[in-house]
Amino acid sequence: MGKKQDKKNSLENQRQELLKSESKKFQRMEKTNLNEYRVTLTNPIEIKKDKVGLWSKIKSELTIGLSIVALLVSCFSVYKTNKRNDYLETTNFNIVQNFWQEHPSYTLYNESQKPLTSPPQPSYYLYIPAKLYYIFKDGTRYSSLILLPVSYENVISQTSTGKTIDEIETSVLSKNFYGKLGNRDLRSKIYGKPGKDNVAFELRVYPFLAIATYIEYSYKDNPKKIMTEKFITTPWNKEKLTDDRFLDLENYTRNIAHFPENEVVVKGNENVYDSAFKYLESQFNNLLPMFFSGFRTEEDQQRFYALIGTKWDMTYDPDKDIAEYAKPSRNNFNSLGRKLSDKVIPAKDPLYPNY
Repeated sequence: MGKKQDKKNSLENQRQELLKSESKKFQRMEKTNLNEYRVTLTNPIEIKKDKVGLWSKIKSELTIGLSIVALLVSCFSVYKTNKRNDYLETTNFNIVQNFWQEHPSYTLYNESQKPLTSPPQPSYYLYIPAKLYYIFKDGTRYSSLILLPVSYENVISQTSTGKTIDEIETSVLSKNFYGKLGNRDLRSKIYGKPGKDNVAFELRVYPFLAIATYIEYSYKDNPKKIMTEKFITTPWNKEKLTDDRFLDLENYTRNIAHFPENEVVVKGNENVYDSAFKYLESQFNNLLPMFFSGFRTEEDQQRFYALIGTKWDMTYDPDKDIAEYAKPSRNNFNSLGRKLSDKVIPAKDPLYPNY
């Protein structure tokens, strides 16, 4: 009996222990479920807070970025304004050609706003520009700039506005100078067979002027300080000239004018660009064949030298490397033609852009 009672008590104790264990397990599960439930309830709020925080950060960074952009734009605007003011405070002369009209003319402008002591009295050198291209068999092309002088006597009237800024004076030429800036008005001729001959040539004469100008002036706030400006212009470009380069141009002009025929003369109603082309065409018809075979006379050689921009009385040494003659020297007026070539007529010919 005693053993049965002990066994019964043991079973009762096991049952009580199992109930306690299950109760604790249930409590843990309930607690876990409750925590999960709480997490589920709080997540939307936390996500919303995260979204609000992220948007605030984006807005803040965007505001800073826009402020930086605005600052850069403001600084650039100030820089441009200062550059423009500096430009307007500096004398900027230029010449505008108006040849596509019944009375062709060119006008000297001062694009500055700083007044001068008095209207300047400029000196002009007028030229009809041309180029002689050397076309080698492999397609390589080189050119010699030709500036045919035009007598200043062809200016039939000159009107000064009396102003020192904006439009200063206008010079009117005869109707012979009428010209359009189009490649149909470009006069040209091919000599030889490009691509087949070792060297072929092309002559081009342009329907506008190259105008070199020398100006003395002073500012109204400092009239005793005399300043000078020298430059050469075409409808496409303006190139400032140093004193030495302007002297080279003057010497070049005297050199090419050694043969009076090189100065373009107005003939009746004939267009001056036609006159210039006919003259150069006839000269090169005669001279270019002798480029290979040798010049028949000393004068032929001198005429050729003058036209290609070297001293007409230059002594040529056949034993000397021809590349030496291209280097700056007194014989080529310090390579004036090569230096001005792309300034007067750009390498990408404005009237013949594909060539």
